[in-house]
Amino acid sequence: MGIDNLVPSLPVLLILRALEEGPAHGYKIARWIDEQSDHRLLLKEGTLYPTLHQLEQHGLIQGQWDRTHTKRPTKVYALTPMGRQRLEADRERWMQQVVAAQHVLGYGGI
Repeated sequence: MGIDNLVPSLPVLLILRALEEGPAHGYKIARWIDEQSDHRLLLKEGTLYPTLHQLEQHGLIQGQWDRTHTKRPTKVYALTPMGRQRLEADRERWMQQVVAAQHVLGYGGI
């Protein structure tokens, strides 16, 4: 799957946005998204971890193994410069899609 096929899916956009706040492990990313969306958006493990893996393969994020306070190895992800650029481009594309969807669904004064 090419990088252009990844974006602008909502999980990709949300993960990149979460990592814009700083490096985080998968659970922290999912929790941040949940909290920021007032518990309306939940990324389950079956979506979160494959998406993290794809983003890492494409160089949009970088993962590094670390040990948590429980001494268990945990992969911590950080946004790369390419990931930051992609996030900015995808924010704009996502908003265009939202406006188009609102038009199709009969919402808004488009």
